[in-house]
Amino acid sequence: MAFANPGGAGGNGGGGGATGGAGGGGGNPTGGTGTQNDAGPGTGFGTPQMVTGLRSDTDDVQDPSLTFEQLELYFTSPTGGQNDIWVSRRTVATDPWGPATVVAELSSPQNDQDPEVSVDGLVMILASDRGGGGMRLYASQRRTRDIPWATPTLIDTLGSSTLDEAPSLDRTQLNLAFASQRGAATVPHLFTATRPDASAAWLAATELTALNSTWEDRDPALFSDGAGLVFASRRLTQGGTADLFAAARPSETTAFTSLVPVTELNTTYNEQDPWLSQDGTHILFVSDRSGHLRIYEAWR
Repeated sequence: MAFANPGGAGGNGGGGGATGGAGGGGGNPTGGTGTQNDAGPGTGFGTPQMVTGLRSDTDDVQDPSLTFEQLELYFTSPTGGQNDIWVSRRTVATDPWGPATVVAELSSPQNDQDPEVSVDGLVMILASDRGGGGMRLYASQRRTRDIPWATPTLIDTLGSSTLDEAPSLDRTQLNLAFASQRGAATVPHLFTATRPDASAAWLAATELTALNSTWEDRDPALFSDGAGLVFASRRLTQGGTADLFAAARPSETTAFTSLVPVTELNTTYNEQDPWLSQDGTHILFVSDRSGHLRIYEAWR
């Protein structure tokens, strides 16, 4: 299978993710040791490799998101039974990832998960059930990369819901995709919101009805300036394990018109939580094929 080619641009992708550094740096010119397919976003991904070194082999890790130059990797992992936001850093993109640490200013005594860092590394959107109002989306900022994040604040303009999760920003920070179980829904589906400029409040969310199924659809990852989207769905297994799907549209202001499974990455196990580089050539995602939720990466 190959994605429909939605175009390309440099930068960060989304649910939200140059390289993953899986286990030792090396030959890939954007970092890592994976086999890179230079044919571009119209081709399939190569064999996925596990991203190692973040936590112990028995700790679940999920929800990866990378900065533009891929020197900061944010993800979710539990401590003491509650999810926290973690980060791993490296000096150059060809280095392996070092041991991760909890981002104390983004984590709370409740569940904090689904970190999505902007391409410049200065904006963070995450999901949290802090405050007792259910799982909602929160935003945080920092002026420079070398200072702590500000205390996350609730994004309260997306409409009524207590089950929002898995946010993804496009490069311009004008398009937001996320999963939500709102209204009469019994499982999460995909929603999107826009705003006129990066300092404005988000407008009310609308459902991505062209992509949603009667089963669970979640974990959207925007790339190609919002013209490309990869997400996880349980439609193929009718509520069983999750698989990755890709969609494309002519521009970020039009409807998605194509939808295909990412067959070269999907297995009989769960594949979820994708992040893509803006040019669509590098993907991070989560799978439990090893017996634990681990982050994997692949190139094309």
